[in-house]
Amino acid sequence: MNLTELNVWMDVVFTGLYVVVIVALIVHFSFDIITGRFRKKWVEGEWPEHEHEIPATPKVIHFIHMVGIILLAISGMYIRFPFFDGGRVPMRWIHYVAMIAVTITLFWRLWYAFFSKAKDWREFAVGRKDMASLIAVAKFYAYLSNYKPHIAKYNVMQKLVYNVFLYLMFAQAFTGFALVTSPFIFGYSPRDLLVGWWLGALLGSTDLAGWWMRMIHYIINWLFIIMVTAHFYLSLTVDIPCSLDFFGLRKLEIKDGHGHGHEHEPAPHPAPAGGPAAIVETE
Repeated sequence: MNLTELNVWMDVVFTGLYVVVIVALIVHFSFDIITGRFRKKWVEGEWPEHEHEIPATPKVIHFIHMVGIILLAISGMYIRFPFFDGGRVPMRWIHYVAMIAVTITLFWRLWYAFFSKAKDWREFAVGRKDMASLIAVAKFYAYLSNYKPHIAKYNVMQKLVYNVFLYLMFAQAFTGFALVTSPFIFGYSPRDLLVGWWLGALLGSTDLAGWWMRMIHYIINWLFIIMVTAHFYLSLTVDIPCSLDFFGLRKLEIKDGHGHGHEHEPAPHPAPAGGPAAIVETE
C-alpha cells in the first residue's frame, strides 16, 4: 500500500468511526430516557450535587482550549479537504494562531496545576481507590447500575480521559510544529530541528519524516474530534448545571455533604497523593 492509498484509508476509517460514535451517543441518550434518568434530571431537577466552586482561572483556560481546539479541528480539516474555494491561506493562519493560543494555555494550565497557590494536580491523579471504582463507574455510565462511587472531585473515567487528553495535546503540539517548513530559526525550520535530523535520517529524507508527522497529526486530530464530541454530549446530558456555570449563565449551587444525586454512595475518601510526574499512583 502506497502513501496515497494509506491516506484514503485513514479518511474512510475515521469518518466511519465518527459515524459509529454519533450512533453510539444517540443510543446512549435513548437509554437515558428509558431508564428514567432523563426525567429525574430534566423534569425533577435531580442533577449531580457539587461541594466545590469551579475557580475562575481553570474556567478561562478551559474556554480558550475549547475555542482553540474547535478552530484547530475545523481549519485542520479544511486544509486537508478544502470545502470552499480560496480559503486555504486564511485557514492556515487561523490554524497557526489557534495552535499558539492552545499551546500557551496548555503550559499556563500546567503551571496552575503544579506551581500556583491553588495547585490542583492531585484532583487529576489516579490512585488505587480510583482504579478500584472503575468497573462501578463504567456500569453506571452503561446504565447497568444506579450506583456511582464518589471517591474524589472527578471520577476515575474523567481522570483517565483528562490525562490521555493532556498527552495527546503534547503529541499534537509536537507534530504540529514539526509540520512548519519555513526556515526562520537561524536558517532552519521547526521540521528540521524537531524531526529532520533524526527521523529524517532514519527514514531517508526530511520530507518523509514530515509526512509521518502529518499522518500522526491527522490521526490525533480525529481523536480530539471524537473526544470533544463525547465531552459536549456528557456536559449537556449528565451535568448541565455545571456547564451553565462554566459559560456564566447560571451560578453553580454548592451543597453540603456528598452523594452527587446517586443511590447508596459511600462516604468520600480524600483525593490520592502523588507526584507531578505520576498519572497512576499508589496509595
